Order: sequence, then C-alpha cells, then structure tokens
Amino acid sequence: MYAQTSEKVIRPPADATITTAPSRATLRTRPRIQRATIRSWEYIRPVRITVLVIRLLAVLWMFVLTNLLVSNGFVWGWIFLPTALATFAIALWVFTTAEKGWPVVKA
Repeated sequence: MYAQTSEKVIRPPADATITTAPSRATLRTRPRIQRATIRSWEYIRPVRITVLVIRLLAVLWMFVLTNLLVSNGFVWGWIFLPTALATFAIALWVFTTAEKGWPVVKA
C-alpha cells in the first residue's frame, strides 16, 4: 500500500459535494422551446455526443437524399435541403445548450 507523505490535503469545495436535481422553478429559467427540446439525459456527456452524431448522420442522409432525388428529376426533392439545414441548426443548438449544464439558481 502507498502511504501519504504530504501534509497537504486537497479537498473539494463544499459546494462540489452537494449535487441536487434542479427544481421546477430552476428549469423554468430556460425558454419553453429549450425545455421541450432538451431532455435531462442529454446533459450526460457521452449520451449528448452520441445523440449529436446520430442527428448529424440524419442531416447527411437528407443531403444525400436531396442529391439523389434532384439528380433523377424529382424537383420536390429540394424540400429536404431546408429540412436538413434546420435539423443541423437545431442539433447544434441543443448540443451547445446542454453542454452548458443544468441552470443553477444561486442561493
């Protein structure tokens, strides 16, 4: 076993040991669209990255589908282009907002 030779003890701040779930009042500090779009599990980093990758793959597929449909003469295929751009923008917005973490109310 290893013995501690240093007299200095590193302790986390008192606030870091207390983890509380946000209250409803705290969550209401976010706009309604954010609360509807961002789920609590998207605040977990590996899940957040996985969800972003899946959404970006869906955007890539919409671009490919647009290309295939338009190149085969289906003009209505252009509708996937704005849909892909909107999906991309929303995916990035959700990712960056969830990366900020839960809203915290200072007591």
